Amino acid sequence: MATGNIYWNDLHNALVQNPLMPAYWDKSPDANGFTPTLDGLANDQANPLAVMFYRSNYSNLGNKDNTLVGNVYMELEPIEDLKFRSSYGLDSWFGHGRSWTPTFALGVLFSNANDGASQYQYLGANLTWTNTLTYERTFGDHNINALIGNEVYKNQINNSVGGSMANTRFGLPEYAYLNNVDKTDVNSINTFGADYAAGGGGLLSYIARAQYDYKEKYLLSATMRADGSSNFAKGNRWGYFPSVSAGWILTNEDFLSNNNGVLDFAKFRGSWGQNGNQSIDNFIYSSNIAYLNPGYYFGDTKPISGATAVPARVTNPDVTWETSEQLNFGLDARFFNSRLDFTADWYKKTTKDWLVVAPIQGTSGAGAPYINGGDIENTGYELMLSWNDNIGDFKYGATISGAFNKNEITKIANSDGIIQGPSSVLSQGTASVSRAEVGKPIGFFYGYETDGILQTQDEVAAYVKPTDGTPYFSDQRPGDVRFVDQNQDGVIDESDKKMLGNPNPDFELGIQLNAEYKGFYANVTLSGKYGMQVMQSYRSFADRFDQNYTTEIFGRWHGAGTSNTLPRLSSVSNRNTNWISDIYMQDADYLRINNLTVGVKLGDYISDIKLFSDIKVYAAINNLYTFTNYTGMDPEVSFGHDASWASGIDLGLYPLPRTVMFGFSVDF
Repeated sequence: MATGNIYWNDLHNALVQNPLMPAYWDKSPDANGFTPTLDGLANDQANPLAVMFYRSNYSNLGNKDNTLVGNVYMELEPIEDLKFRSSYGLDSWFGHGRSWTPTFALGVLFSNANDGASQYQYLGANLTWTNTLTYERTFGDHNINALIGNEVYKNQINNSVGGSMANTRFGLPEYAYLNNVDKTDVNSINTFGADYAAGGGGLLSYIARAQYDYKEKYLLSATMRADGSSNFAKGNRWGYFPSVSAGWILTNEDFLSNNNGVLDFAKFRGSWGQNGNQSIDNFIYSSNIAYLNPGYYFGDTKPISGATAVPARVTNPDVTWETSEQLNFGLDARFFNSRLDFTADWYKKTTKDWLVVAPIQGTSGAGAPYINGGDIENTGYELMLSWNDNIGDFKYGATISGAFNKNEITKIANSDGIIQGPSSVLSQGTASVSRAEVGKPIGFFYGYETDGILQTQDEVAAYVKPTDGTPYFSDQRPGDVRFVDQNQDGVIDESDKKMLGNPNPDFELGIQLNAEYKGFYANVTLSGKYGMQVMQSYRSFADRFDQNYTTEIFGRWHGAGTSNTLPRLSSVSNRNTNWISDIYMQDADYLRINNLTVGVKLGDYISDIKLFSDIKVYAAINNLYTFTNYTGMDPEVSFGHDASWASGIDLGLYPLPRTVMFGFSVDF
């Protein structure tokens, strides 16, 4: 199922499908009974079920995907307390597949006159070789542990080859092989083949670590990593990542040795450290070549005879490691014979030299490069409280956890400190909805603030510029959106856009409850997120009547007092829905029952049966219910269209399924 933007989203296509088109039609010319496109009314709206069927039904004709993972190791102790370990690991994947494209004729823009066959094969392997030398020794009350080592990670091979061609000889999926196509016209054969490991990239790492504790009361650890990656150009390949942590176990101190069963364990801890991210495509810093066919034109009538080689993307040899730096302080404690657990953490995480695809102008003539685009800071704290106890045969427990987080971009590596998201996200022709900007959370929603809907002609007459008293728009009328003039300059333009909402939650909640009585037990897990917003649009074009609406449209403005949130309908495109504003935005707070499990342990009831030690029978429901005011199918929206740093865009999100399971287990 396609789950991308408005151009690649099957559920979205179904939501906007013309309501006059049934899924199936008994008089359909299609062999599978799909209703054809309503040519003349909406010839670009193909039957979404037919699209999925003809795209995917024959895409897996005995495909095989295999993975092989393994490692061997050797460990030696040349002298007492000194150990040498060498391990060699393999991560390999290989497989093959074929597919068949059938013929169909379901509309002017949705037809395929010639069937076709395609085949592919692939083989890949990554190798890891790790060598470490460890020394561990106790001197009285002092314990030390030291390690040095290195690791080589190599992309040994990543081959993929395949081909496709139209006009099979038999017109049946079981014979859809490239040997069974008409190869008279060799120019119609499409082939591909490459080693995406590019001859073998990889990672070389050196590691050093030292750990110390005194009487298991004072703990100290320090680590240093040096990593060299072939993903970056010479001079930028090496990153250095230190870390240090310390802990103090208070309950091992003499002054807390007699706590009368109140405080069983307490530990203060703190840490600071860095780690690196080099997750970009291999050798993307260099001038990779792409081919265009037909190629370059000299004038308007003289194409060159072969394919044209062009730069695949703008190069950036200066791109280097992204570094994540985190400072953390925490407390772990247990009370009342370990019935009460408490954990608290405060953290500050800073991502430096953020690896991101740079926005560039189309005149660059090539794809956008990766850059070190800026710094991102996350600060927050996490709390966990747990109680476990029993009253006779009744056992029970409860755990509640909460996390507060603030996200902020502190640096963008360009002149204006802004990275714009792509346009045409909520619907065709709309402006960017997501933004990255210094001082704001990553991927925040950006657009026009509104102040309700113009209800009457009197309100229309009162919606005027503060500068000269004339209407903001010459065509404004009842049912139009009242946009807020933020700077009061008498013009609604780009300078009036502002931060509308944040797709990142302020607070995350987790709850676990469990109970058991004489073998009968129940567990429930809940989770929730609060303080986040979602931008929702189930439209490909903002104002197009041959596309369907959700039932929300019945609450639109259609007379004074009927709606103050949804504008009037229009037969032409206009600013009410073409301008990105908060009319698309909803709060997406929710609390979800993730899992409910009930069951019985029969061990105590079958103690006379020596063959079994225990039998457990249970039933479980995943995604039982979600408490939310969000009107979409799922408030937890991670999709961020074509920008990896964005989220919270609901264009037709496939909902989380509810699963009911029954099971039993037997212990012998």
